[in-house]
Amino acid sequence: MLMNIDRFTRDLSREGLDGIACFLLLVAFILSVGLMATLSRVLGRVRPELRRMEPGEVWVNLIPVVNLVWAVVTVERVGESVRADLTARGAATKKDAYGKTAGVIALVLLGVVLLLPPAGVVTVPFALIYTVVYWVQMNGYARRLRDEPEEPVVVDEGW
Repeated sequence: MLMNIDRFTRDLSREGLDGIACFLLLVAFILSVGLMATLSRVLGRVRPELRRMEPGEVWVNLIPVVNLVWAVVTVERVGESVRADLTARGAATKKDAYGKTAGVIALVLLGVVLLLPPAGVVTVPFALIYTVVYWVQMNGYARRLRDEPEEPVVVDEGW
């Protein structure tokens, strides 16, 4: 009888952990969709001739394994697109990293979480903080790109 109770509690705790893991994966997916929507909105506000990436390309980050490389590409290209547009509008600042610093740090910390599970437990809060910082910065750029007046872009025709 005691052995059956022990097995029952062990099975129950395993099922509980599986449920928590599924819930956390669902929350992570929903948050990822929100972040991708923000990045897509930012790129949508960058003038097409200054974009390093199309707004729809950020959704590639939802494909498992591909996102391990594409996330780095996304952070770099979104930052460069924002920099190019704000520079063309005359609103760029030299000290601004255009979200690239926070984005890369968040990706490195998330990589530690995935690749080194024991260290990942300690790293999770920092990864979440830097991800939120990156998200907030991108929302700020979306507002700046919406509010800054557009100046005509001088296109170099190569003459």
